[in-house]
Amino acid sequence: MEVKKKDRKFLSALKKVYKGVTGLPKPTNALQVRRLCNHYIRIAFSHSNFQIKGSEYLPYEKNSIFIYNHLNNHPYYTEDEGFQITLDSHFISSLILEKYYNDSGIRVVRYSLPEEVNHKAYYERLNYIRVYSENYIPEGLEKEEIVSINKRFYAQAIDHLNQGSGIVLSPEGYSYPTNSSPGIFRPGAFKLACMMNPQPLIVPLVLANFDQLSSKSTFKCEIKAPFRLSDWGVTNSDNASFLEAVNTLNHQYKKWVMDLKSEKNGFEGEIAALEDKIKIHKQKDNIVVFYGSSTLRLWKTTEEDFPNVKILNLGFGGAFIDSLSEYFDRLFRYIVPKTIVLYLGGNDVSLDLSVEQIFNDIRTLILKIHRKFPDAKILNLCIKPSLERAHQLQKIATINRMMMEESQRLFYLKQIDFYHTILNDGKVDQQYFLQDGLHLNQKGYKILRNALKPHFN
Repeated sequence: MEVKKKDRKFLSALKKVYKGVTGLPKPTNALQVRRLCNHYIRIAFSHSNFQIKGSEYLPYEKNSIFIYNHLNNHPYYTEDEGFQITLDSHFISSLILEKYYNDSGIRVVRYSLPEEVNHKAYYERLNYIRVYSENYIPEGLEKEEIVSINKRFYAQAIDHLNQGSGIVLSPEGYSYPTNSSPGIFRPGAFKLACMMNPQPLIVPLVLANFDQLSSKSTFKCEIKAPFRLSDWGVTNSDNASFLEAVNTLNHQYKKWVMDLKSEKNGFEGEIAALEDKIKIHKQKDNIVVFYGSSTLRLWKTTEEDFPNVKILNLGFGGAFIDSLSEYFDRLFRYIVPKTIVLYLGGNDVSLDLSVEQIFNDIRTLILKIHRKFPDAKILNLCIKPSLERAHQLQKIATINRMMMEESQRLFYLKQIDFYHTILNDGKVDQQYFLQDGLHLNQKGYKILRNALKPHFN
């Protein structure tokens, strides 16, 4: 096994998580312990490569059931006495729930075996819901006692959900390698949902590669669209449709995991899908093409918003300026737009790039577009302010101002400014955003529609 400096740093950071949690004074309450734990976990994952997709699917309701396929740790990430901090569940708590809800949720954790001193010392401080897991039953414990104790899970979980916290659990009750994940789903998480009225949302989190060395892989998490079992016609765990729904989701999860694992880092999958979209698009010329990152990709109401405009949306998630430039010739090979609507630069703001570099990169791409389509009008949407990038507002405003000045110099370019409409008293207005604080909701897209509409007349 080849271990690199990156792996050693990651393991060292994980050991600090354990020491930080178990070393806190005994009177420290569990919420404070969990917050400190999340802080150390974020530091640990800063020594790794990771990817989170689908944050736009996070529901506003944090008191949801967040399910995930539980993955093994790589054996190297083992601490003293064989203890391992489960990477996947800690990742979910600290880098998703804590980040987007300011609440890491309540996880469901197995009881420790008597010889697992470190496991017990660690999880007793975090005060999560505890259950007995099939492969970790202490000797001498009667089956009836195990069943009785595990049934407490439902009342505890319902109580936490009613108090506004999310529940984080794996339906399998056991961990697997990515290639074998997930295992067979047990009904507990879904019975829990059926016991509540109204039913809570179930949010699927799909994980891959947490069983690999961080130096050799990218830890991946994809958030899928939340649902209620009642959406599938399931209101009671006692009927046949309940088990059918659980089995269907179990099989779907298998495909999700394999798709996520096999997906190349980068944009090839999305670009291939866009090429297919272009092939079936009836009109190839004299159209309006939307080209940019997820702000355009997630704009699902363009046909309703602009009913008399022939629009082809070629937005792809996470796009940087250089990736938009890289795929431009490939995607625009068979189409001739009369107008191109751009949204770019927002993701580049999160990189360690200067204002001047981002501005020059935007301008270079615009010149490239103009050379290919000299008769086309280019409408460049300003970079939106967002809660996710609130600390970058000055940088964003400066780039927007520079682009406005550039548009006054170039006859074929129009800068579309809606920046201040999304602010309230100088601060980003949350009402225009999804739960992730980055992507726009329907109110936000109404602002974009109103800003663009005059330029299509």
